Amino acid sequence: MKRSHKISLIALPLIVVAVVVLIIFIPTRQTEQLRAVCRVKAATCYVLPLAGSDTLYLSLRNDSLQDASTVRAAVSDTADQSGAFVSNGGDIVTSDAIVGGQPSVLPAAQVRQRLQQLDTLLVARLAKLQGEQKELDYYARTHSVVDDGYNDVMAYREKVRKHAERVDSALRLVGKYKQSSRYAAHLDASVEVTSAYVPTKLKAHLRCHKNGLMLLQLDTLCLPDGCSRFSVYRFGVRTLRSRLFAYNDMGSRSQNFLPAVTDSDRELFAAAEGGVWINRSGHISGVQRGAARVSSVKLAQLMAYVHYWPVWWWKNATAWVRSFHLGHDKAVPVVPRTDLTCVRNMPVADSLKYEGQVDCRRKVAGHWVRQGYGRMANASGTLVYEGTWHNDTLKAGKRIDQRGVYEGNFDGKGRADGSGKLYAADGEFYDGEWKADKRSGHGFSSRNRHIVRCGSWKNDRFQGERMIYTADRVYGIDISRHQHEQGRRRYGIDWSKLRIYSLGGGRRVRGVVDYPVSFAYIKATEGRTVYNKYYPSDLRQARRHGIHVGSYHFFSTRSTGAQQAAYFLKMAWVAQSDLPPVLDLEPTDAQIRQMGGDGALFRQVLNWLQIVERRHGKRPILYVGQLFVNNHLKHAPAALRKYDVWIARYGEFKPYVHLLHWQLTPYGRVRGIRTEVDVNVFNGSKEEFAKYVKGEM
Repeated sequence: MKRSHKISLIALPLIVVAVVVLIIFIPTRQTEQLRAVCRVKAATCYVLPLAGSDTLYLSLRNDSLQDASTVRAAVSDTADQSGAFVSNGGDIVTSDAIVGGQPSVLPAAQVRQRLQQLDTLLVARLAKLQGEQKELDYYARTHSVVDDGYNDVMAYREKVRKHAERVDSALRLVGKYKQSSRYAAHLDASVEVTSAYVPTKLKAHLRCHKNGLMLLQLDTLCLPDGCSRFSVYRFGVRTLRSRLFAYNDMGSRSQNFLPAVTDSDRELFAAAEGGVWINRSGHISGVQRGAARVSSVKLAQLMAYVHYWPVWWWKNATAWVRSFHLGHDKAVPVVPRTDLTCVRNMPVADSLKYEGQVDCRRKVAGHWVRQGYGRMANASGTLVYEGTWHNDTLKAGKRIDQRGVYEGNFDGKGRADGSGKLYAADGEFYDGEWKADKRSGHGFSSRNRHIVRCGSWKNDRFQGERMIYTADRVYGIDISRHQHEQGRRRYGIDWSKLRIYSLGGGRRVRGVVDYPVSFAYIKATEGRTVYNKYYPSDLRQARRHGIHVGSYHFFSTRSTGAQQAAYFLKMAWVAQSDLPPVLDLEPTDAQIRQMGGDGALFRQVLNWLQIVERRHGKRPILYVGQLFVNNHLKHAPAALRKYDVWIARYGEFKPYVHLLHWQLTPYGRVRGIRTEVDVNVFNGSKEEFAKYVKGEM
């Protein structure tokens, strides 16, 4: 009896061990394994609750690109990787790459340090946004919906405005709390889980992370219909040969899992991050993290950190029973894998590797034909192509290189072609048409402290804006004695009939050219001796007929600016209600050299402008040609550049600098004037012109 009792005492543990061994090593069907794999997409950040109702969101980054905002989505870091169900309660294991390996809580001291850094970064960021917004506001003020690309620029302007508002709000909160030591930040994530067997995306939340792993849980607190789970064992699951399972459907719902990968193969997919290594019995032997594998022992420790094993057993049992009560655990047919949409990781030309969908029935140049969604990159990640491929060619997607980030269409050589957007490394944004990697066609660019360039591009160079002329614009003329004299003939001007009926050739006109003359500039003087004898009568007639009128002086390089200003002030009749005086500056390069160069010229010009401004209380306008702008005006001192400019350019494209008027043609025709006339257009709307003549601009 004693002997049988001893045998029973020995046999009982052996039976328990045998049962455990059977549980661990009895093979699990591959169908069950596939049903346990899922895809995890997350947007993560640190949340910093402040006094009152204020909340500041911090990006996970701790470098020059870190960010803070009062809007969570603006700073969230995104991750897209694999995971696996490990409980009936909807628990999911994945790697902590989903949060970049960052801790769950940032202590107050680290928060304070980050806020100090963010204060400097946000100040610089806000200054750039405000500089860009100023240029976009100028574009909005000087353009209307009739202009090509206007709506696109306005949509981008609104994005910049909102971005600047968010940065300003974040900066104020950072400045308010950066000295405080009372606040700690905690991790928060918005997680979506996808399974090949569930028709909708599932929401999940973070539970904990430890040993390079993370444990998530579905908000439903139960395993989805048709899905399975892996059992987690501490020992006895590591084998010499394992297989990696990862969810890599590249955006579709078909089952595109990785092929078998051995321990020795480290050339893994990006989507393999968080994937599970399965031994020959179909049990978890590790979790993929970076280029290494976290053992099942550490996975078991993570599970034990949340609950002791008896608690897990109890929760799995109760969740399993509850699934029957809720009608779960319904059989879902397995969708067979197709070779057409299989996923591969393979080398291609020029030291690039491709990861994504391929057509496994065809090869070209030694690799499978890329077909579907995929990502191609070099080892350093400085060159990346990502998007939709067709017949081994990237048709649309994203490219990252030294120029910046391009999003749009491509040609057969991987060059930008068609429509696309470039977020350039130097801060410039371009949205428009491309050809062979160069901006060609219509598009617009915007950047800090640079005028918005919206119009025609060719070979990556901006040609200009081709305006559409309509009756909604504000037109004017400038005249001198040449409108009264033609050879020996003398003509008067019938001011009661003035209507512009021709803008010359090569203009884009909508409707009939029949525009009123809203303003007229009349030449008064030149140098310190020349006077336009028709000036007094033309000035009186323009005022009598309700035309906004102004006087201009033609600058001479043979006398000083002060002398010419004195002569203009003596001879010109500038009323308080008149438009500001104009200085007509048209020296040749030889004349500028004779004066002593740009510096000497600008000193005399500035003297004229300042003297006339002090006398009349109106800031004069500087009239120049496009070549003068290109070759000389950029060297002008800041005091001179504050004056509004009136530019003469007779090509099809509008001058692309800040300007008040554009003299678009010397060949205009106006009823009431016998000769050809210079026609000008105000750079703005009729409402803006009304403000301008009232001195409100």
